Amino acid sequence: FVLEYAGETFAADLGICDYEDPIHAVYKHCQRHNMLVPVGTPDRAHPQNPLMVDVKPTGQGDERAFRATIDATPGWGGYYRRWIRHWDSPAPDVLVIRDEYELAKGTGVEFYWQTKLPVEQRDRTILIRGRNGVVSLSPPVGCTIRIDRLDLADGEKHNRIAIGKEGPQGTLEVTVKLGE
Repeated sequence: FVLEYAGETFAADLGICDYEDPIHAVYKHCQRHNMLVPVGTPDRAHPQNPLMVDVKPTGQGDERAFRATIDATPGWGGYYRRWIRHWDSPAPDVLVIRDEYELAKGTGVEFYWQTKLPVEQRDRTILIRGRNGVVSLSPPVGCTIRIDRLDLADGEKHNRIAIGKEGPQGTLEVTVKLGE
């Protein structure tokens, strides 16, 4: 997913770069996307490629509220037994992202959020600051929080927020608030 607010991209898709740049091989990994990824596996967790099933969200909404769900399990053979993601926006300034998962492989999960904007952590709240707005992420108690500064093409950097939860099954819910 991508989140644009106040004229800026707060949750980014890193896109592509020149294929001669070695970083292009890293961009394709799910660890560089805004998603839930199994951790504690001997190999880098990844979906099947090519993905032989059609995975589409279903949802409904209007100009004030939105709700969608996707069963992301297909295509992750060997990693997820079950992965259901819900997006719930009961008001224009709130988004709740809830992942319900059961792992087939791994010791836990990490929820990744990629942004080129400045990021800071205040206690258990993560703030992403743009020129005209602020987005806060509130992870659940019991989760770890890490902010990684990672390379991009042409020597640029971006921030990857990693919210970790131990255990082979559970629910990880992150509340996102948009404000000034």
